[in-house]
Amino acid sequence: MAMGHTTQGIATDQLRWHPPRWLAVGLTGLALLLLATCSDTTVPGTVVTSDASAASDADAGNVFGQTDVLKLELTAVDSGPSPGKFGYPCEKTDECDSGLCVDSPKGKICSKYCTDDCPKGFACVEQVIPGTTDKQFFCASKDKYVCDPCEQSPSCNEPGQSGNVCIKNKVFGSFCGVKCNPKAPDCAEGYSCDAATDPETGLASFQCQPAKGGDCTCSATAVSLGLKTTCINHNVIGDCPGVRQCTDQGLSACTAKVAQAEECNGIDDDCNGKTDDFQAGAKCDIKNEFGTCKGQVKECLDGKPTCDGLGAKPEACNGIDDNCDGTTDEGLCQDGDPCTNDTCNTDGSCKHIQLGGMACDDGSICTQTDKCVSGKCMGGKAMNCDDKDPCTVDSCNPIDGCQNLSASDAKCTDDGEACTQDICQDGKCFHPQASDGTKCAEDGKPCTADICTAGKCIHPIQDGSDCTDDGKACTNDTCTNGVCTHPPNSGKPCDDGNLCTEGDVCLSGSCKAGKLNLCNDGLPCTKDSCINGAGCVHDIAGANGIGCAAPSSACPIGVCNGGSCVSSPNKTCNYNYSPGFCGGDDIDLPGTCSASGACTPNAAAIKAASKSVPCTVPCKSICAVCYIGPLPINLCLDLFFGG
Repeated sequence: MAMGHTTQGIATDQLRWHPPRWLAVGLTGLALLLLATCSDTTVPGTVVTSDASAASDADAGNVFGQTDVLKLELTAVDSGPSPGKFGYPCEKTDECDSGLCVDSPKGKICSKYCTDDCPKGFACVEQVIPGTTDKQFFCASKDKYVCDPCEQSPSCNEPGQSGNVCIKNKVFGSFCGVKCNPKAPDCAEGYSCDAATDPETGLASFQCQPAKGGDCTCSATAVSLGLKTTCINHNVIGDCPGVRQCTDQGLSACTAKVAQAEECNGIDDDCNGKTDDFQAGAKCDIKNEFGTCKGQVKECLDGKPTCDGLGAKPEACNGIDDNCDGTTDEGLCQDGDPCTNDTCNTDGSCKHIQLGGMACDDGSICTQTDKCVSGKCMGGKAMNCDDKDPCTVDSCNPIDGCQNLSASDAKCTDDGEACTQDICQDGKCFHPQASDGTKCAEDGKPCTADICTAGKCIHPIQDGSDCTDDGKACTNDTCTNGVCTHPPNSGKPCDDGNLCTEGDVCLSGSCKAGKLNLCNDGLPCTKDSCINGAGCVHDIAGANGIGCAAPSSACPIGVCNGGSCVSSPNKTCNYNYSPGFCGGDDIDLPGTCSASGACTPNAAAIKAASKSVPCTVPCKSICAVCYIGPLPINLCLDLFFGG
């Protein structure tokens, strides 16, 4: 019925139509007939009460005797995109006015070419036009791949595009995210813009993914392709692999079985890839009408264990636990004392030997290794009442056993979130947000901080902070716009690699040589020099023959020899001569220097200075000549020397 459709572009009041009186009765009848024959069809309209004018016309033909007439009114209703227009469902390109039939999360729809903006949920990107090899800019769904099962990130992006990450979870599976901006997220309803790490590159980014507590659903494309992902059913025994697949009913549950302890049954119960791989010699039961005795599994054949051992027998008074119930000769000689060994004698009488070190029960639940000591049962090894719950205080009551009372302010199990606290309150583990600024997991980038903010671990850029050293002495290693940069430095001390320069300094990123190192060691008899690669050299032999100041006051003119300054030999020197008691004042006589620094006087000069005269008096011992002025006087010293 044409009246049931919307006519676009026409105001509602233009669509009202009031039939003339002669047609009112006919239309009323037609309406009733339609209502009677088309039970699933509704004609938009309004029943209005006739006014006085209408009532006066009742005689003109109101055959139903009614005073109401049907006032038909068409109302504009949004019926979605028109055929061929943007967003209209399609299968082939010729069904779209633009010739573009592209994929979207809900199936193929008509798209359009673009130069800049596209409707929400779409992006203007350059891609190959479907069915051709040409590229053009057109509006493509940003959420086309969201939540599709995946193995690697490229399958989450259009060819030549990147940014969407295959978010992997060992247990639940791997699904595509869609790159988003956390400051202005535009994720679809039911999705949130959260941080995710690309397992292939290790890089972090923000991706649209199901909000917390949500699970991925399958897009129309994922269902048509039958996309699947691996998953794991995990418990303390093992990890069993399975798959989850997109079907017409949505994403299936994980097909993995539950791991169980390995048994001798021909099945890989614990999912470790091996069948019946339990430990050899495992205990097994041998049962008969007298009891159950323990044996050992000898082998596993066709999934069934073979148990090797002795079966139970009726209990006899022989000191043996014949029926394997853990008690020997029970009921025959028991005196009720746990610290005596009650056995049968060979003549059928009982003997009761006092025990030491044997297990017993002291009556307290809180002791586990009670032993007999001098005939008395003594408790030992307190019961371990740790219930592994960090939010309880554990103790033991001798009557009632372990007591586990609620605790507060204790540290409890980590929830795996980097920016939450793990504390006990009233016996329960709570995880409130950590304080803003708390250190969290590093993202591996030198120019970002790793801090908690509003319960999330974020990595804001830290410009101006030090970053990775590039190994160059004359660059600054600093963060700029989130990137580690190395601008040239001037004024920082450096080393140009030449040992013969000192005070090297950076200039515009290069190490400039300082002044030369003279290597002067202050010693006159070393030849000081600097050799690049070796440094300062003080050559003793190289200084041999160089003049220097000798330490001798008589022979100060010296020469270097073997690193020492010695007086130059054969140099003229002044010898201070003292004539003696009778000779008058000291005088300087010419002499010759030796290498030791001694000045040796000239013999002729000494003789001349002594002014010797022959002794003219006969002496038996010593004749001394002294002068009184210019006159020599002979003195005979026999009186003193035994003449």
